[in-house]
Amino acid sequence: MSAPADRDQYSTLEVASDADVLRQGKYPEVVPPSIPEAYGYYGPPKTEQNAQLLSGATPQQTQQIPATPQTYSTYPEVATDGANQRGAASAGDSKGATICGLRRRYFWIALVVAILVIIGVIVGAVVGSMKRNAGSSSDDNPENVNNGTDPAKLTLYENTRLASANFTDTYGNDNFLLVYQLSDASISLSAFNSSNNKWVVSTVINGTEGIKRGTSLALNTFWRGSDSPDVNLYYQSDGSSTTIKSLSYSSSEKISTTSVTPSDNWEPMTAVSGFNSLPGSSLVSYGKQCAFCNQYAYFFWQGQQGINIAENTGDGIKNAELIDIEMEPSVNSSIALTYSGTLEGDGNAILRRSLNLFYRSKTSGLTQLRIGNGMNIPKYVGRDIGPRTNFAAFSTGFNESSSRNPTPIGFQVLSIDPDAGDGVQLTYFKGNDWTTANNEVKDLADCKAKATMTTHTGRRLYCVVDSGDNAGVEIIEWTWKGDPSDTKTYLDWEKVGPVNLDVTSDDTTIIDTMQKVVDAYGKITHCVNTAGYLLEGVIEAAS
Repeated sequence: MSAPADRDQYSTLEVASDADVLRQGKYPEVVPPSIPEAYGYYGPPKTEQNAQLLSGATPQQTQQIPATPQTYSTYPEVATDGANQRGAASAGDSKGATICGLRRRYFWIALVVAILVIIGVIVGAVVGSMKRNAGSSSDDNPENVNNGTDPAKLTLYENTRLASANFTDTYGNDNFLLVYQLSDASISLSAFNSSNNKWVVSTVINGTEGIKRGTSLALNTFWRGSDSPDVNLYYQSDGSSTTIKSLSYSSSEKISTTSVTPSDNWEPMTAVSGFNSLPGSSLVSYGKQCAFCNQYAYFFWQGQQGINIAENTGDGIKNAELIDIEMEPSVNSSIALTYSGTLEGDGNAILRRSLNLFYRSKTSGLTQLRIGNGMNIPKYVGRDIGPRTNFAAFSTGFNESSSRNPTPIGFQVLSIDPDAGDGVQLTYFKGNDWTTANNEVKDLADCKAKATMTTHTGRRLYCVVDSGDNAGVEIIEWTWKGDPSDTKTYLDWEKVGPVNLDVTSDDTTIIDTMQKVVDAYGKITHCVNTAGYLLEGVIEAAS
């Protein structure tokens, strides 16, 4: 399926069927705005006054900005009452006669439709149940493995990988996105909006679509000014070649963080050429984050020869290329990505943009790979890590050397080595130097057992933890409480709590739907019976 015609096609990697590709397209020229952008991504902590300026509202207007269907909003659209537009039929008009509040013609149509729907739902439920029973007859079927629980009930896959992203909307609300895999190999999305402090859960792609169990995941948002962002998801197919696939949720569909997003709105991308990864390769991706950030879309993964990059620079598609670096990555190294944005008004912004990859080298060193200005510069950051170490990273400032910069560039890299058993370790960059913290990040001790985590630029961390009492696993969220200027606070994290996964089975959905239809049919039947009794009474009285 092609991307919407009114959208620029920029994605790094695009896929249809079993091939992974780049989608052709060009970008509009970026013109520095004359006023602060009303929509942007996470920067340094804002004061209340700055938040009001970013939203373009006065202090009195901040909480009263109306949402309209034409603009991206975190609030639900208001549906007008059609009755106010139709006008009421007069009592003497036969066309205005009703049964149970419905015009007679529509009442009988609704009654027939309700009966047919009930029959269809019941038949579908029975057939579906028979198929599931037939398919689950073998205990050895890997598709039935479900963390030791009933195959009909979906749970969080114990060995799921995680990926996250964030953005700030027009109203200044923080929006967090988190993707993970369920026990049937499906990929789900939990989305959070700070306006209501709730997580909503949506299915991205069903597990029957050939998804690798334990697939690596990559997620990015692509900034679209005052509009909602595009969202790109990358994952691995279930096959010997471990083909990388990609889905895109374009901003024309206005991805929601306050209500369920339809899975049909995630579009597979048009195939041009295939991209294969090592079976255990990490996947990381980047999309344009702000007006002065890197303007394009990039995707990274590990192949047989090393780390590969696919990109779209706006001048046309570039096929996947091997990054030529001296410090080669170890096999199936964890890979983390963060970026260095620039401040508005920086005349040399194009020279200061860079992306930063972190991986384990063949010599066991935690390595930073800075990609920018046509150069790939690797640097050992002072920590040796084991081959199964997982890590996550986020930046705490901008790539700007001006003395007036209020938030100088900084990085936080968190690592968990399950073989070392020393918990979460911190390696950070401040003042042009890398430092390895001596102490464990005790606030994140719960993350040690599963050693699976992800972060985003909103300074939130998510990791998989044991639920306890053999109840499977869950995802816990933490927020960084550190001050970039005070290294004494760098180990400070606050536990927010479990992320809502809302994993319910298809059977539950069917039963709920059936119950709603049955209830509606029951009300109609009751109304018909009541009308019949009244009619009989009138006939008897008249006779």
